[in-house]
Amino acid sequence: MTLKRLTLEFIVVFLVSWLIEFLYMGIKGVLEGTTLSLLEISLSFDNAVMNAVILAGMSQIWRRRFLTWGMLIAVFGMRFLFPVLIVAVTAGIGVFHVIDLAFNKPLEYAHYLEKAEPLILGFGGSFLLMVFINWLFDAGREIHWIKFLEEKAAKIAKLGEVKLILALSILFVIGFLKKDPAVTLAMILGVLLFEVVHFVKGAIEYFKKDGVADSGLGGFIYLELLDASCSLDGTVGAFAISQNLIIITLGLSVGAFILRTLTLYFVESGKLKQLPYLEHGAHWGIGGLGIMMLFQLFHHIPEPLISAIALTFILSSLYSSIKRTETLFRG
Repeated sequence: MTLKRLTLEFIVVFLVSWLIEFLYMGIKGVLEGTTLSLLEISLSFDNAVMNAVILAGMSQIWRRRFLTWGMLIAVFGMRFLFPVLIVAVTAGIGVFHVIDLAFNKPLEYAHYLEKAEPLILGFGGSFLLMVFINWLFDAGREIHWIKFLEEKAAKIAKLGEVKLILALSILFVIGFLKKDPAVTLAMILGVLLFEVVHFVKGAIEYFKKDGVADSGLGGFIYLELLDASCSLDGTVGAFAISQNLIIITLGLSVGAFILRTLTLYFVESGKLKQLPYLEHGAHWGIGGLGIMMLFQLFHHIPEPLISAIALTFILSSLYSSIKRTETLFRG
């Protein structure tokens, strides 16, 4: 995939989305949809880099499935169906009634979704926190970006299994302060889901050796859950920009498509190998997002600030990668 083709795809996607939004809600729909697309891109750019790291180890067919099947899951599953299911479960009303509210009474639907926000933040925040902790405490990592932290974490990891101890300790403190059993349960489920996914990935890799399963399946499942967790905050926050579910779904989906296409570009162009610290920046960004989602159980954090912190990690790691590559080249 060339940069020219990548740019062309982005232009086409935006033009199609603008046409649909304009026909549906006029200029207001175009403005809201574009804002939501940019919100999704800024909040989840670190996720795109992490996806590229995982995709780099997958076969070509699974990379394409990530962009096709995975896009369907991202659009219909996470940006439309998942919020509907959350509202149905937490409000105790039927799924079809929730869909009716979403289309005909968007303010009431947004109110129900806002009430479910603590559970969403607890679940998504704990899952992303586990992603970061699992990466940080890796005794075998040889390249370090923020050395005084990453090197110490690698040394601590050699002492034994500290990841779950640290994660559960953090969640225990948050649960104690929040004093909400439902939120505590949601956080525990986030950690449990992370562990289950890694177990499944390991099992698939094990059976792959005997030719029983395709190892790409485990990575695909992990990518979809990672995308889901990263999109939770943006899905809830989208109602601050628009109350129309169609515009929200379309706007966020355009952002998701652009990020997925950008992910493939990172992998297929070989750019990822030239930027060794980019993976580090992405994980620190994911960790920051997870921590901020959990912090929002107590105080609201504006979306622009969340985006700024995530992008700061990405851009800093990009700069460090370029400087390192230039130094090695001169040497």
